[in-house]
Amino acid sequence: MRSRVNHPVTILILLSGLTLTLSACGSAEPTAAASAPVAEHRVDVPALTVGTTTLESTLQISGNLVPQTRVAILAKVPGTLSRVAVQIGDRVRAGQTVAVMDRREIDAQVDAAAAAVNVAHAGLESAEATLANAIVEHERSQRLFEAGAVPRQRLDETQTSRRAATAQRDLARANVAQADAALRRARETQRDTTLTAPIDGVIVERNYDAGSLAGPGEKPIVTVADLHSLKLEAGVSELEAGRLRTGMAARIAVQAKPGEVFAGRLAAIAPEVDPRNRHFTIEVRMTNPGSLLAGMYATAAIPTEHVADAVAVPRDAITTRGGRRIVLKVEGGVVREAAVTEGLSNGTQVQISNGLKTGDVIVADARRDVAPGTKVNPIFSR
Repeated sequence: MRSRVNHPVTILILLSGLTLTLSACGSAEPTAAASAPVAEHRVDVPALTVGTTTLESTLQISGNLVPQTRVAILAKVPGTLSRVAVQIGDRVRAGQTVAVMDRREIDAQVDAAAAAVNVAHAGLESAEATLANAIVEHERSQRLFEAGAVPRQRLDETQTSRRAATAQRDLARANVAQADAALRRARETQRDTTLTAPIDGVIVERNYDAGSLAGPGEKPIVTVADLHSLKLEAGVSELEAGRLRTGMAARIAVQAKPGEVFAGRLAAIAPEVDPRNRHFTIEVRMTNPGSLLAGMYATAAIPTEHVADAVAVPRDAITTRGGRRIVLKVEGGVVREAAVTEGLSNGTQVQISNGLKTGDVIVADARRDVAPGTKVNPIFSR
């Protein structure tokens, strides 16, 4: 009887313990889940901290370097070249002979002109002697006529002779002047057969050899250029021309000399616009250190504005949204749009005159599709 009562009790106790155990296990799972943190989603974006720098705005021009002075030496008279005294690359001084033409025929013309001058002078002497004699005869006839020793007819004859002798003397003088002029022309032609360099420089072109026929209107015998001073010409717009003034410094880079920068100056600004393209021609000049050649391709940067300690950001950090120029500013890990006012730009960096301050964090590339309010994880490049 006793054992029957204890057995059901024992089963009841076991069942109660199992129920409590299951209840304890069931209540433990929600507690563990509630205590686990939920991961917050953030977008990685390239970012930068706004700082200051020195900005410089420049006007860029490009073209080929050409000599400031380049002179073609042409034959002034037709003829045969007897000698060409220079080669391409030779340095010459002003007045130095570069070529000589065959002058035998011209020398003969000079001799003939000189002889004609002598003949003219002899004629003048004869005419002056005849005139002197006619003057003496006329004066004598005048005295005799006044004394009643000769008739009026004799006085008139001597007066006519005097006038004729005077005319012959004047004609002889004209002949002398004409002969002298012909001699001068012949000697100038003679000098023109010797071609000389008009400037100091280097021979950059040679088109003839000895024995070749040359003359006016043909190719130049040689061309000499002053390579000591080179220039770069370009056309600029009206707006750009308005910001320039002669004397501005220029930095010149030559494609054939990578890594080297040469100093130059803005030497000239055309006072009149080219009607074909509405551009003003400007000229940048530089002193050749000796290593540059005419025709080399070069670019010149002319600084037009300069700002020190400018708050600046990369150009890619600025975009246009809703008609405003904005940057994507990061505050407390959240992106928001910040309207900015741009100032000077050097092509890669842009001055921010209003809307940012040093130390602000912004998205480095505003072209990224990041909406305002997005939580981000700024990634700073090293």
